[in-house]
Amino acid sequence: MRQALEKLANAVTKPGRFGGKTVKTIQGVGDSFHRLRVGDYRIMYDVIESDRVVLVLGIVNRGDLERWIRNR
Repeated sequence: MRQALEKLANAVTKPGRFGGKTVKTIQGVGDSFHRLRVGDYRIMYDVIESDRVVLVLGIVNRGDLERWIRNR
């Protein structure tokens, strides 16, 4: 998990797409964020481009992901 977060943080400083099939953008009614798949867990995050910051919104077990998104 830690290695995936470090790779994600380093990728924000470089142009281009990170993660390939392991990253998916989730579009909601009010906002959008990204999901990074790491084993049975999903790292929910947003990128603040102007500050080059990765904001981790949550680390969720894949079985609880739908409930987490609904309650967000």
